[in-house]
This record gives sequence, structure tokens and C-alpha cells, in this order.
Amino acid sequence: MGMQFWSLQGFVGYEEVADLQRALVEKRAAGAIPDTVLFLEHEPVVTRGRGLQWTGVARERSIPLAAPLPPSIAFAESERGGDLTYHGPGQLVMYPIIKLDGSGFGTDHDIAAFLRKLEDVFIDWLKGLGLQSESRENATGVWADGKKIASIGIAIRKWVVWHGLAINVVNDLKSFHLISPCGFSPEVMGSLSELMEGRGLAFDRSSWRPWIEGELARVMAGTERPVESVTLAEAMRRAGG
Repeated sequence: MGMQFWSLQGFVGYEEVADLQRALVEKRAAGAIPDTVLFLEHEPVVTRGRGLQWTGVARERSIPLAAPLPPSIAFAESERGGDLTYHGPGQLVMYPIIKLDGSGFGTDHDIAAFLRKLEDVFIDWLKGLGLQSESRENATGVWADGKKIASIGIAIRKWVVWHGLAINVVNDLKSFHLISPCGFSPEVMGSLSELMEGRGLAFDRSSWRPWIEGELARVMAGTERPVESVTLAEAMRRAGG
């Protein structure tokens, strides 16, 4: 069935998109839709996942909020792995609703391999731009110049992946100082725009989103693929939610 890519218009709420993902997961598990990738920007929100992954070193699996969040930032519990993180405008979130049956982008019932494959989508694209980045053992995400520019946290239901990858592009990194993002110091967070501009590479802050979405879709599909712009309401209608 190939893959389909939807770009959700505007800034969307975390809980609403979680409902959309749940509906899409059921459809993908039943074979009613192809692997589907959502691109979006969230309204400001701090989310807490199921806990930090085990690294072999004793530490708290869940980190409390250091202080109450400002009224402008929502809070939500999440089914994904990992602990606290921040989402907001200027950060590109990519949610792959992909079946891990080895028939497409999904690995054959191998969660760890899928995580690395998802990281490699972003790493390979950056390499094509002349930028070196890496993944780290026991720390999902993508790092460049010692900064974490992309975070990953997924959930699995009926061997279908949901949740996914959040790329700091032009978002205000100060919001990460409200939390300990997935157990790290907030100082470790970086952004794609800073990385590119620091290397003297052109970065258009006015039209970054369609460019990055198209590039990531191409890398994931292995060929040029259209990214369809849809409203959240239309996406919910198609998902039957």
C-alpha cells in the first residue's frame, strides 16, 4: 500500500492528536490504511512518558516537575517511552503510524531496530546537507555538536508504532528549562536552525516546514512522496475518530 504523509495545519493540541493516533493505530493494525506519517507542530505542552529507559546505572525512572508550569503551557501524560519533554511551535513533530511486520518501513517485530531506523532517517538527511550527527547508546534521539536536536519516544500497540520524533527547528529552547528533558540538563538541547546557521548554511526561517517535511518523507519512502496538508478535523474524519 506504500506510505502516506499528512501535514496537520496550524498548531494542534497534544490530547487531540493522541486521539487521532489511537484511531489510526487501530486502522493500521486491521490493514485498513497504509503506513501513515503525521507531521505537525503542537501547542505548547510538557508531556511525561512511561519513564526513562534503563542504562545500567541506578537513577529515578520518572523525574518530577521542578515547579508549576506557566498557564500558557499545558501538561499531558503520554503512552510513549521516555520521561518529561516539551513540545511547541517551531518544533517539527513526526508521528509514524507504522506496522512492524517487515513489509514496509517497519522492521520485522524488532522495536530496537525500528528506533535506530527512525533516528537514521534524520541522521541520513542531515548527512546529505553536509552535517554530521549521531545517535547514542542508551539515549534515543539525534545529537550534533554535543547538542540534542531531536528526541524520540514511541509506543507500540498490536505491533503498530505510534508517537515518534520531535525535531527542534526554530522553537524557543528556553521552555526546556522548565523541566529535565528525558533526564538531561536543559542546556544540552539544541536546534536545527542554530546548527545550520552556525555552519554558514542557508536556512529559511519563513518556509522551513514544507521543506523538511518533504525531505523526511522522501528519505522514509525511498522516493519522492507528496505530503498532504490536512486539518485535524479532516484527519479525524478519515481515521474514523
